[in-house]
Amino acid sequence: MDKRALVRYQLDLSHRMVGRCVGDLADAEAARRPDGALAPAVWHVGHLAAADLKFLAVAGVAPTVTLPDGYPALFRPGTGGAEDYPPLGEVATTFDATHEAIVRAAAEANLDTIVENSPGPFGTFGEMFSFAAAHRWYHIGKIASLRGLLRKPRPFG
Repeated sequence: MDKRALVRYQLDLSHRMVGRCVGDLADAEAARRPDGALAPAVWHVGHLAAADLKFLAVAGVAPTVTLPDGYPALFRPGTGGAEDYPPLGEVATTFDATHEAIVRAAAEANLDTIVENSPGPFGTFGEMFSFAAAHRWYHIGKIASLRGLLRKPRPFG
């Protein structure tokens, strides 16, 4: 498997797993913070949508999708507290759109291009897109833990 196919696989698999983790959650469940300290599942999905656009900005790619008003502030790192979150379906649809945008960018980018002044633990575009998928898995783990606290079945494993 070449680099481009591997990056596509990583992004697509992580996208599917996010959907699998939240697909059966009602809006109230997705917005719950079972211990009062953890960010709710809906926040994780919105954060991943916002992160996809940040990765595109790092790559210098003008996204073909934008976040709805309020999303950048609501889903930025360090947030995730008690908020009036949008419905999970709306947030998931936004993540679907940003996923498609990052997949298109990864398909068109020279994956060996050096990321100048990299803001993360990656040096090339290929490494950055691979990191984007790994970042999703971190949040998939968080959502899976939230599911346990909500007494929902494990989505995998």
